[in-house]
Amino acid sequence: MFYFDASSMDFSDGAIYPKACISQSDGDYVVFDLFQNSNHNQCKRKSLGTYKQDLLSFVVAYAKQTEQDNENGNGNGYDIDDEVMEYLQCQQYYYNNNMFYLKLGCRESTGKGFQINSYSDAYCTTKSTASYNLGIDISSLRVSFETCKNCVTQSRYSNSYNNNNNYYQQQGEYFAYETPLCSAAYNYKNTCNGTCKRAAKRASSGSSSGGGFSGDGFSPVGKFFLWVLSFSAVFFLLASLAQRKKMSKTEAVLEEAAIKSAGIDKKYIPRIFVGVAVFIILLILFRRKILTWFFLIGVNVALLAYWIHLKNKADERAASNDYQMYGGTAA
Repeated sequence: MFYFDASSMDFSDGAIYPKACISQSDGDYVVFDLFQNSNHNQCKRKSLGTYKQDLLSFVVAYAKQTEQDNENGNGNGYDIDDEVMEYLQCQQYYYNNNMFYLKLGCRESTGKGFQINSYSDAYCTTKSTASYNLGIDISSLRVSFETCKNCVTQSRYSNSYNNNNNYYQQQGEYFAYETPLCSAAYNYKNTCNGTCKRAAKRASSGSSSGGGFSGDGFSPVGKFFLWVLSFSAVFFLLASLAQRKKMSKTEAVLEEAAIKSAGIDKKYIPRIFVGVAVFIILLILFRRKILTWFFLIGVNVALLAYWIHLKNKADERAASNDYQMYGGTAA
């Protein structure tokens, strides 16, 4: 039993803004912003809040809204297939003499659509490790994410009456009808906490960048070590530069010759360091965690090794000078 009536709320001038479809440990949810008044400026301000709604009730309400829009002549001319609706619940499925279970879920690649997931249990809690190309068509379920959608639809009729969410103020020849999508969203809304909002934001950034859903960001512990490794790299760089000033002329000439033999012009070395730093920053921004850790740790190890090399050379030179001073006097 689904409730499409939000009698305590007037959505006659309201709108809904579906942000993303996210998967959490307790199920799949659609994250959205809900607006009640007409001054939302195309879903850009004065929202009631950011909420999440379980995928099942959202799709049922969306199907009801789509059906109503088509009846009023303001829809896209198609309804959501009954077969798609069946997969809102866990369904047994046979394929190539294998039995498994299917259920509709969020599209993992973008967070801006849906896909059929396969499971090994009858409650659709454990995803199947096998991959199947079932060819199930869910193209009729076309939810426009990141698009502001008015709560009410309008149609050309001459009669008019007013009953909260069932009908609204006549506007010229047009008047508005009930809003199952926004009403159900209000009835079935759940609090979208910080984790939920970050997941929706990641889906948005991943989709807009054209590279798909870029995955989870850095955890608090990960961010801590990002700062630690960044500061340690700067420290080792400054320590190495300070140690280089203590090099003898002979050692400086030998180092410069080694750099030239590697085919690198000495004047380009600062630019190389800046380029590496910018590259690592871009990796962090795009959440390429493996590459970020690889380059950050690699830079730290290289700078530490260089600093140790310079320090050992300086210690050897100091020891040699002490030997010549004191050893020569003893002789």
